[in-house]
Amino acid sequence: MRKTIILTITIIAGALMLSACSSKEKSQPMSLSPGVASPAVSPPASVGPVSGASTTSMSPGTSPSASPIASATTSTSPAASTGPEALPENLPKDFPLPADAKITTSHSGAADGKKSSLLVFTTKESMDAVTKLYKNYFNVKLGRDAVQTIDEKNLIIQGFTKDNKQSWSMIGGRLSSQEGVIELTVTWAET
Repeated sequence: MRKTIILTITIIAGALMLSACSSKEKSQPMSLSPGVASPAVSPPASVGPVSGASTTSMSPGTSPSASPIASATTSTSPAASTGPEALPENLPKDFPLPADAKITTSHSGAADGKKSSLLVFTTKESMDAVTKLYKNYFNVKLGRDAVQTIDEKNLIIQGFTKDNKQSWSMIGGRLSSQEGVIELTVTWAET
């Protein structure tokens, strides 16, 4: 029952994020209030393909897991902040960012001894360049078992590391409210 609820919430959250990317209204940067705990949700077992997209799926026997964040530290950076100092503390240090990345949300937390991170950022690099950067990074991290839905407007990559000790989710696409801007949301958690 709990897994069904978590999977439903994950799918709804993913749909909301994708609809925000295509919204005609001006979007506001997301911010988290210091000291407020937020749930960390791992990626769903599968994501339906977007028209014209390439898709791969997870290995049988893998399932998503979720763990609420019991204690969390939040740091929200202004849109003009850039650089590795603004990355979430718990995010693996080898995570690449485009040179012009503007971090809008940076959050780290822990529950039951397992760390997690949330990162939201924008870039003006081309969708092709961003797709290449993260497809290469996650192919090394996650291998061929990752769920990938990639097209000219959306980038979704979700899965578990080869050793099954970390879960990753990256969802993003072009913002219709800001010409030439791509927004990406990254979640990472120890499993």
